[in-house]
Amino acid sequence: MLKKLLILLTLLTAVLFSVLAGVFVYVYRSLPDPKLLESWQPPQASEVYDDKGRYYGSIGAYRRFYVKIDRIPPHVINAFIAVEDKNFWKHFGVDPWAVVRAFWANYKAGRIVQGGSTITQQLAKNLFLSPERTLERKIKEAILAVKIERTFPKEKILELYLNQIYLGSGAYGVEAAAQVYFGKHVWELTLEEAALLAGLPKAPARFNPFYNPEKALKRRNYVLKRMLEEGFITPQEYEEAVHKPLAVKKENKYRHSDYFLDLVKEYVFRKYGELAYKGRLKIYTTVDLELQRAAEQSLKEGLKRVARRVGVPFLPESEDDMARAYEKQKEIKKLKRGKVYVARVLSYDGERLELEVHGRRFTARVKALPLSGHRFVFIRYLGRGRVEVIPDLEGALVSVEARTGALKALVGGRSYAYSQFNRAVKAYRQPGSSIKPVIYLAALLTGKTQISVVDASPRAYYDPSKGKEWVPKNYDRRTYGKLTLRKALAKSINTAAVNLLDEVGFEIVLEVGRRLGLENLKPYYSLALGTVEVTPFRLTYAYQVFANLGKRCKPYFVKKIVAPDGRVLEENAPSCKEVLPAPETRVLVDMLRAVVLEGTAVKARSLGRVVAGKTGTTDDYKDAWFIGFSPHLVTGVWVGYDVKKSMGRGMTGSRAALPVWIAFMKRALSFYPDEDFPLPPETGVFLINEADLVLADESCPGKPMVFVKGTEPRITCSDLNALISVK
Repeated sequence: MLKKLLILLTLLTAVLFSVLAGVFVYVYRSLPDPKLLESWQPPQASEVYDDKGRYYGSIGAYRRFYVKIDRIPPHVINAFIAVEDKNFWKHFGVDPWAVVRAFWANYKAGRIVQGGSTITQQLAKNLFLSPERTLERKIKEAILAVKIERTFPKEKILELYLNQIYLGSGAYGVEAAAQVYFGKHVWELTLEEAALLAGLPKAPARFNPFYNPEKALKRRNYVLKRMLEEGFITPQEYEEAVHKPLAVKKENKYRHSDYFLDLVKEYVFRKYGELAYKGRLKIYTTVDLELQRAAEQSLKEGLKRVARRVGVPFLPESEDDMARAYEKQKEIKKLKRGKVYVARVLSYDGERLELEVHGRRFTARVKALPLSGHRFVFIRYLGRGRVEVIPDLEGALVSVEARTGALKALVGGRSYAYSQFNRAVKAYRQPGSSIKPVIYLAALLTGKTQISVVDASPRAYYDPSKGKEWVPKNYDRRTYGKLTLRKALAKSINTAAVNLLDEVGFEIVLEVGRRLGLENLKPYYSLALGTVEVTPFRLTYAYQVFANLGKRCKPYFVKKIVAPDGRVLEENAPSCKEVLPAPETRVLVDMLRAVVLEGTAVKARSLGRVVAGKTGTTDDYKDAWFIGFSPHLVTGVWVGYDVKKSMGRGMTGSRAALPVWIAFMKRALSFYPDEDFPLPPETGVFLINEADLVLADESCPGKPMVFVKGTEPRITCSDLNALISVK
């Protein structure tokens, strides 16, 4: 009987072994051929350069820069081996002892606390298999790892792994991670920096040094300890490295995401599709790296000043800033009326917003949350359990070359890390009085001059956009009589602009708008006060036509794109054409100079340069603008809340937006010569006595003004005095 049982057991074992062997062979043959990796070209990033050929940043479906194994230092390789697969150089793709250790550790813990996958198994899973946690997938992973080890040398496997692994913050591979976290190449990494990167694969988000520095430091030091235990470093090297700070760099020359790069990425991917996805393109742009940095800094500092004026305690750079500020409020025993606090968002149904400040719950009615949709918001405590939600204070800056249309700087918000919404190109806002030059240019085209008179008395108009009669009011609440067009524009008198629109008619005003690229203007009287909506990008390019004396240039920001094989995929150059007559446009420029010399933008005189422009402020101070230009550079600035809400009384274009513009242009104009706008031959500069609106001579003072020749006054002060004497 015993003999029969042994025979039966032997037969069953043989059958089981045969079945398992068959399954192994079947799975082995059904798995992908590792030789496919010989021609594997992972999606990589494309490099973006500025106007002077300087490296600006990168774009791509994946932030990856493939580097050969001989460019990766031994201490980087050893850091990953020490923490991920200490027997890498010895095993055949699967490490049986690691599997046993992991099983025992997980059994004792009662949960998954340790994995037994080798570097080769991780590579197999990431490149060929799904991430699901099943026994079938683990078996396939192990078999495929063996196939990979039989196909490639260890060095090649390491090269593939170190270029494929995800290391957080959008970085794939060690070269991209070195750039993101330290602003250097992988071959420049120090020991402690290598250890930090090696600690990331286990949980890239949890150990991210930007957001969880304490956990990242603890993990880095664990990697250093493992390197010491495996004999990769000496005790002295360990002691030196373990006591060094993280020293990561959020801001460095290797940019991988900002508002301009998003614009480039959208353009390249829309146009080139699969080619853009594969990456490795070289993209040469029109943006100037120094001007871009100046634009970012000017906007950030300007918004901080506005925040202080409107009572916002600080402007967060990231969601973590808000979270930290929220935690600091734990000790607050009583909320003070009128003070601003950080509140946590519990829920939002499109109208009712449920909030909490450490156990204190509030309900606020808001039409829309800030575009960024964060977990925390600012609130102002109004007393008696009532709060007011303060939206995100934001801004945008666009700067273009006047004579080419080349984009030189673009910033779509105060912090890309906090909000990726690009307000420069996607935020439609009312331009306020910055739309008025369209009306004044239309008036000049009808034969008027800058000393023509307009009646600024308030009148009632029926406006379809309002559905009722409407009487425009001036910012200073004053009532004016007759004014010259020059003074009315310089002082931004609302009643004068509306009356002038009525006088010249909608047809010519809308036509001028179309020629400027503002095709959405409507035949409403409130148009004169900027009730249409336009993006900062589009409005800045409209002013480019003014600065270029009637020549409209096609916006462009990509000069050349080169494929990996050296082929030039595209090359772009300025494309400009005359859309408005130069003489009348030059007169308008002179009037916009008056805005700076004697009007609402007089602060810009501090630049000591020839500049012109126009402020803009919408009803209830929801939007603040300044669009200004020199003969070479046109820059537009918008400031406001993401949600269309008042910033507070007095937050005009001259107070909120103009300081940002001045700060940027002070730096930007240093790259351009100081010269005046050219005078077309059909125009001339005449001295005008503003009291009597006649030509000045030795008997009276005068101010230089530009006229189309033949439209200047015909008499002088002396002629006028003689006529008065005769009478």
